[in-house]
Amino acid sequence: MINKRLSAGIIDLKFNNLFSIYKACIKAGFRTSIISTKQKTLNYDFVIIPGVGAFKSGMNVLKKNKYDEKISNYLLKPNSFIYGICLGMQLLFEKSFEFGSTKGLGLIKGNIPELQKKNKKMKTNMGWCKTKFLEKKSKLSFKNFNNKHFYFVHSYYANPANNSDILAKTFHGNFEFTSVVKKNNILGTQFHPEKSGNLGIEFLRNLKKYKN
Repeated sequence: MINKRLSAGIIDLKFNNLFSIYKACIKAGFRTSIISTKQKTLNYDFVIIPGVGAFKSGMNVLKKNKYDEKISNYLLKPNSFIYGICLGMQLLFEKSFEFGSTKGLGLIKGNIPELQKKNKKMKTNMGWCKTKFLEKKSKLSFKNFNNKHFYFVHSYYANPANNSDILAKTFHGNFEFTSVVKKNNILGTQFHPEKSGNLGIEFLRNLKKYKN
């Protein structure tokens, strides 16, 4: 099963670099396509929510095109899998405090506050950061990525309500934040695999094991 070319559908939030994640998914061996807003149902092995931008704008796009409903229906299907990247990960949560309070998809309990910082230079976490994966029983194994450096660019972070949803943590200065979450068939990474070189491609390729 793992040798089968699995399909990955990417949601277009209209303000993120789709080309990078599209190319990365193809390089990782996925049969990749951009999801059309005209599609009434999501029929993919993996659905990816990428994103670079504001939470409120991202939710507006999801609601306008009824992606919130389509995602809920998709998750009812057996063996479905949602993967949120950066803003896409944050949209999985209940609400964000970016530019006021905005409700998210509510697929994972928790909220999105601003990164804690000591000075203005630390407002945004941008660059390569070591990611500490926690050991948890799962259909997917991430031990090969423990303590490896992935590429981050964000000013807000995920604050899960349940520790059981936390899969990895990373430091921004002296502040430790949740960098990867996983709840059943829902995965989110604050880092960008498509900007993380060969390691990021390998991370995407590893997701296929969920279907094994």
